Amino acid sequence: MELSVSYNGDLKLIDALGQYSSVVNIYGAASKDITGGGRGTNGLSVITKQDIEKAVVKAHENKIEFNYLLNSSCMGNKEFLAKKRDEIIEHLSWLESINVDWVTIANPYLIEICKNKFPGIKVSLSSFAMVESVERAKFYDSLGVDEITVRENINRDLNLLREIQKNVKCKIQVLVNQTCLHHCPYQFYHDNVMSHASQKSDLEEDVFIDYCILKCIYRKFDNPTEIIKSNWIRPEDLCVYEDYGIDKFKITDRGKSSNWIVKVVKSYHERKYDGNLADILNIVQVHNKRTSGKVFEANSDNEAAKKHIKRLLRAYMILNVQMDNSKLDGFIEFFKNGNCRHKSCDSCGYCSSIAQKVISFPNSKAISHALDEIKEVNKILINEGVINMQN
Repeated sequence: MELSVSYNGDLKLIDALGQYSSVVNIYGAASKDITGGGRGTNGLSVITKQDIEKAVVKAHENKIEFNYLLNSSCMGNKEFLAKKRDEIIEHLSWLESINVDWVTIANPYLIEICKNKFPGIKVSLSSFAMVESVERAKFYDSLGVDEITVRENINRDLNLLREIQKNVKCKIQVLVNQTCLHHCPYQFYHDNVMSHASQKSDLEEDVFIDYCILKCIYRKFDNPTEIIKSNWIRPEDLCVYEDYGIDKFKITDRGKSSNWIVKVVKSYHERKYDGNLADILNIVQVHNKRTSGKVFEANSDNEAAKKHIKRLLRAYMILNVQMDNSKLDGFIEFFKNGNCRHKSCDSCGYCSSIAQKVISFPNSKAISHALDEIKEVNKILINEGVINMQN
C-alpha cells in the first residue's frame, strides 16, 4: 500500500509523515501561481516558492517524493498565448531545478509540454481530468502519464477500477477521505471555480463565497443519505481495493491542520479507525483548518463578502455528525456486484438503509439552525452577489 498525502505548508508535518512507511509522496503548491490548482487559496496557508523549495528538501530527507500541483481544469485559454506558454515552461524549469519529483496536471496540453520538455518529471493525472472509463484512462496512459487519480465517482465501482488498472501501464490512485456528492452536479463547475481562484487574476486580492461548497454541505446535512453515498473509503476496506489491483491511495486536503492530517494518515496506515468515521473524512470542508486564510485579511472593499463568509463559517462550525464505524463492517461488500451508475438511488435504497443505522446528529436543533443560515446566505448570493471587482 502507498499513500499520497496533502501538504499544508507546515515543515513539521513532513517529519511526522516520515514516520509512516506507507507515505510515498506529498502534494502541494505555492499560493497563486501561473497555472493554479484544485483549491482556491483564500482558505489556505500562504505558501511561497521558497517555502516549496524547503518542503522538497525536507521531503527528500524523509525519503518522501514531492508532487507539485498544476492541476487547473481551466486557464481561460491563456495557456495557448506564447507569453503564457513561456511562463509555464519557466515554471516547470524551476520545478525541475529544485528537484520536484512529480507534477499533477489535468490539462492534456500541459501534459504534452511537460513530457516533451521535462521528461525527468513524473506526471500524475488529476482527478479533474474526469477519468471514469477504461478508454479515457487508456488515452492519458498513451500520453505518458505515470499515475492516474480516477474521479471519486467510480470509487465503489470495483470491477471498473480493476478493468482500468488492467488496461493501463501506469498506476491507478483513488481518493479515500473526500466526500463530494455522489456524481455531484456541481463537479465540473466547481473544478473551474477552484482553478481560477488559485491563479493570478483580476480577483487575486478578493475573497468570495464558495457557492458549490455551500450547496454541497447543505445537501449532505439536509439529507444524511448523501453522506453515505459520497464515495469515501474506510481504512478497514483498503484490502478490498488491493484485491482488485488498486494499492495507491490519496488523502486530502491541504487546508487541514497538521494534527488532523497525521491522524488520518495513521488511520489509513494502520487500516483501522475506532469511533466516529466522520472524524477522518472531509465532510465539512472548513472543519480542522490550519488557517482561516485571507477571509479576515482581505481589503475593505470586501466587507460584504467577509460578513457573509463569517456567517457561513459560524453555521458550518455548528455542523456535527456521528458515523459509528463499527456498524460499517461489511459495507463495501454490496459494491462488489452492484453498479451505482445503472440504478436510481431511490429505487436501490442501500445507502439510505445504512444511513439510518449509522448516522446520528448530536444536536439536531443546532443542525436545523445552521441549515437555515446557509439557506439565507444562498439567497443573498443569488439575489445580490458579494464580490466587489477592483478597478
